[in-house]
Order: sequence, then C-alpha cells, then structure tokens
Amino acid sequence: MQVSSNGVFSLDLGPEDLVKGLRLKSHSPRNTSYLTKSSGAVGKDGVLQTLPQLTKTSVGDLTFTYPYPQIFKLKSLSILCNEFKIYELVSSTWTLKYTETTETTGYRWSLVDYHNYIYMSNGVVAVVRNDMTGAYSATTDPPVASAMCDFNGQVIICPA
Repeated sequence: MQVSSNGVFSLDLGPEDLVKGLRLKSHSPRNTSYLTKSSGAVGKDGVLQTLPQLTKTSVGDLTFTYPYPQIFKLKSLSILCNEFKIYELVSSTWTLKYTETTETTGYRWSLVDYHNYIYMSNGVVAVVRNDMTGAYSATTDPPVASAMCDFNGQVIICPA
C-alpha cells in the first residue's frame, strides 16, 4: 500500500479478506484483514452483501409516532406493529391481522420467529401466530413478556 504526500491511500481487499467479516476483538493485530466497521453490508453466503432496501408500502391512513412503526423482517414473513395493531405483509400490502382490545400501552414489541409460528409480546399482552392457519390470537401460554430472545431454539423471556 502506498500513501501519497497528502495522506490519501488506496487499499484493495480481496474476497478472501471480505469474507472474514468483522474483527473478533477490538485489539486485533494490524494487517489481519478484518473489517472494523460495516455500514449497510453483512456477510451472507460467504460474501459481503448489502441488504435489500425496503420499498415504500401502503398502510392506509395510519400515522405513527415514535417508536412506531416497528418492522420485523422474519424468516418467512414481515410484520409491522404499532401500539395496538399487528399487520402482516401479504402480496406487497400490509394486512391487519390483530388488534389489541385493552389498548393499554406496553413496551415495544418483542418476538421470536419459528418460521410460520410467531410468539410476540409487548409487556401487556402475549400474541401468537398459528403456524397452520396464520391467525393471530392473545394467549396466556406462553406468558406475557417485556423482552424475549431465542437461544438455541429455546425462548428466554423477561417477565412483564
């Protein structure tokens, strides 16, 4: 690598360097060919790729205030939520799938994704998506949670 007198330089990274992705530690040795920052790109299928851009979609006359809408791009589907309603992307149109009737504001939605089965909660209500019918319904089993994650196929929740 050559550095010009004004400090400008050029460094070519080959595919074998880009595939390594982000460095594992913040104190990696120099010239190990790991990225320190990746903005708008992820390692996928052994190469560095940009994610597809979300296009503007219609949600009717809805207006949202922060922190909504929440958009979840999942393995098999896409979900959009506001405080009380859950929409699913069906043929490029957001379709209302569930409306919470208590209208008690909770936390932001958290969810875990098992392809067509979805378990989500906002700290006030737990909602599941039936993997066979695609219908959403409130439930007490699994319980209401304020946060959740999937750890090796097991759901870990922070109870509300």
